Amino acid sequence: MNLHSVIMRNASTCIGLWAFIFFVPAPKYAGGQNQGIRVESSFQPSILTLSNTTLYKIVIHGTQENPQGKIPKVSWLNLSNNPQTFRSASFVNGVPSVRIELSLRAKPNEIGEFVFPTWNLTIGQNSFVVPQASLSVLAPNQQDLVRQRELKNQQEDLSQAAFIDFSNPRPFLYEGETVAGEIQLFLWDRFPVTRIEESPVKKGDAFSMTEVSQPLEQRNVIRFNKSYSVYSWPVGLTAATAGENEISFSANIRVRSENRGRSPFNSPFFNDPFFGFARDESVRVLSEVKNIEVRPLPVEGRPSGFQGAVGSFTIRSSIDLDRVSLGDPVRLTMTLSGSGNFAAMPAPLLKQSSDFKIGPPAFSFTGNDQTKHQGEQNFEYVLTPLSAGLLNTPVVLFSYFDPIMEKFFTITGQSHAVRVDPGEKWIDATSTSSKESAGARISTSDLFQTESEPGKWQESLATYDLSKSGMFWTLQSIPLAGFVFLIVLGFQKRNGIKTNRKQNENILLQRMKDSVDNRDSVTFFRTFRDLLRMKIGALNNHSNPSSLSSSELLAELQLKKAYLDLVDPIKGFLRKCDDYEFAGNESHSVELNSELEEAMRIYKKIR
Repeated sequence: MNLHSVIMRNASTCIGLWAFIFFVPAPKYAGGQNQGIRVESSFQPSILTLSNTTLYKIVIHGTQENPQGKIPKVSWLNLSNNPQTFRSASFVNGVPSVRIELSLRAKPNEIGEFVFPTWNLTIGQNSFVVPQASLSVLAPNQQDLVRQRELKNQQEDLSQAAFIDFSNPRPFLYEGETVAGEIQLFLWDRFPVTRIEESPVKKGDAFSMTEVSQPLEQRNVIRFNKSYSVYSWPVGLTAATAGENEISFSANIRVRSENRGRSPFNSPFFNDPFFGFARDESVRVLSEVKNIEVRPLPVEGRPSGFQGAVGSFTIRSSIDLDRVSLGDPVRLTMTLSGSGNFAAMPAPLLKQSSDFKIGPPAFSFTGNDQTKHQGEQNFEYVLTPLSAGLLNTPVVLFSYFDPIMEKFFTITGQSHAVRVDPGEKWIDATSTSSKESAGARISTSDLFQTESEPGKWQESLATYDLSKSGMFWTLQSIPLAGFVFLIVLGFQKRNGIKTNRKQNENILLQRMKDSVDNRDSVTFFRTFRDLLRMKIGALNNHSNPSSLSSSELLAELQLKKAYLDLVDPIKGFLRKCDDYEFAGNESHSVELNSELEEAMRIYKKIR
């Protein structure tokens, strides 16, 4: 591990001594600047049992410069990669004294007497030797065994605090078959869950699933002698690939927890978060992996017109008109009722007919929209008669496989009689209009009126051209001027919003670059998340983009098909942001320069 990079990222300095350290000059020693530097190392405590942890401390006297070096690895000890750093300054007999102390948490793996080897670190241009440190590891005592047993029980409680259960109504499925299943999320009432961050997501490419909607909630459900709140999602599951296939589900929840350092068993979820400092943490809930056998559809007895429908169905048909004129359309509606794979069902075949021109069908489903497993599927065909007379609509043939009876069936729709009239003879209007135009235009001078007719007497029957009136154009220019004013006002307002948003984006970009220079991973990922909220919110004209959560950001981005390739990279960045924001000192080091390059690539693609 690189000691310098770890120290710069996770150093925690005693704040009360900052002013004192800043104004006290570094001590000077005879013979050179670094001759007074002294390095010590030790384990505190140096004697412990196998199940406990200790601190490996390196104390550097005479400097507060950040050291650089690589700590050796030994098989009998696990060292943390997040050291705590403490700088101090004081006066000893009137002489200023400064030092830097590094502490790494360590846990032994074996019982015995051990010596941590010497290693070198660099301060400025000089190299110094870190001396050996002794550690005595004893066998676990009775108290350690009790603590381990309590930890195991707590881990079992944690696995039972939140879990996903999936119910499949059939022990095996046929390829293309759809069944109505249910996903249940169990949350222990003592588990401090604040909200469900992400609905259950399927893992297993051998199955397709309908979209999940709002869950059904049920409280006080007893399982494992515990009381749970259960959230259920009914879904339709369709088998796509034959063979032994695995399927599982996962969901994300937000849990209110204390800081990890305050938990006696390093599991913060069972302490009362109302006392002390609490924070929200994202927890992924997993289901058991289930193996489901998917059998291929039999070849024997398969009809030639079979198109993949699996289930149990009945058929009926109707027409909207039984008498039309030649050229007028007739709508033939065919309805399939029952249970099956309605979401993947193709349109039934119509026998070819020389009497009708057949258009493509329109689809509509009525029934359980969540599972698409039970209900009615309507197929509406537009038939255009090609000849007059008494015609019969084409017959509908529909073949399906029944997974319960394990047989193929073919059902036939009803044929309907339609009377088609020849219609009226077409008269070419151009011939009559040409004859009328050939006649002489009637002069208005031949028209006259009498005083016996009611109304005001007109001196002339000649028409008046409004386009020559100045008042007419004045009245027309008033609404036109108002319309142009509104357009200009709208453009100015839009440009102002766009300019303000661009300025905010530049501020966030500069903050990201500064956090890379300062090696501040938390600020870097948090700033990039704010930038994503601003960019993605602007794409969909969101009124308050700063309130968007991670799942809402991904949902907003998926509305734009042009940015589907950015969903996975952005999802990875958002996950890293949550990790660095909530994981405290347990976050891993990242190369911020490469992360900045990837972030800028994503930013430039969102326009």
